[in-house]
Amino acid sequence: MRNLLKNTAALLLLLALVPAARAQTQGAGAKAQNEVDEVEQLLLRHVLAQGGVNLIKLRSRVVRGRVEVSTSPVAGSFESYEKAPGMEMSIVNAPAGQFISATDGVSHWRQAPWGVATTTVGLTGGENLLKEAAKVKGDFKLRNAFTAARLKGRTKLDGREVVVLAATPRGGKPSLLYFDAETYLLRKQEPDHAAGGWDKSPLKAIHIDAYKTVEGVKVPSHFRVVTTQFTLTFQVTEVKHNVNIDDRLFRSPEGN
Repeated sequence: MRNLLKNTAALLLLLALVPAARAQTQGAGAKAQNEVDEVEQLLLRHVLAQGGVNLIKLRSRVVRGRVEVSTSPVAGSFESYEKAPGMEMSIVNAPAGQFISATDGVSHWRQAPWGVATTTVGLTGGENLLKEAAKVKGDFKLRNAFTAARLKGRTKLDGREVVVLAATPRGGKPSLLYFDAETYLLRKQEPDHAAGGWDKSPLKAIHIDAYKTVEGVKVPSHFRVVTTQFTLTFQVTEVKHNVNIDDRLFRSPEGN
């Protein structure tokens, strides 16, 4: 979070420079530079749509709600915990048992009814965009949160126009991100199979159907995780910001 605070001024400066970006891309390499600037502009608008500077004020977040599994008539519950810098945990209580995915900021792990295993987590949310971008020393750019990012144009999603970004988060897999062309909120994320890295993965797509505003920050309130075998539908019922969370919550029970 300290790194994010240091980059508040940089974020505001980027906002001020957005209208001027295109005017500075004439001459050799203008087409390539225009695309880079347009990616940065899209990511900046996305962060601002989620709350902008309000994201930087977040020290922790707790989310709770209901989850439905398409293969079971019995609903379950879920909860997630986030704490700066970089600690995250999600817990799903489903008919098949409890599933946990977590990181203490250093190691990443998962726990299912059949055991614990280390894993990695992807990039989610505007606050994580800021956090990952801040890790790259030198010029602060939101696109630094990705090893590759390029615009693929526009299309329709559920009757609304969306901007499609092909991007690979640092430490993550190539994905296609669909941003609402009017609000710039993320509406869908799916594997970019053409870019590789998703062999044997059951994930088909993550759909964000609705957002709610909590203390100036947009939080997904209804979203679906669609796989080749089932669909998980999440309905958020409670969001709390800046609550006390013990660091020990995020550590692997096996010390991995």
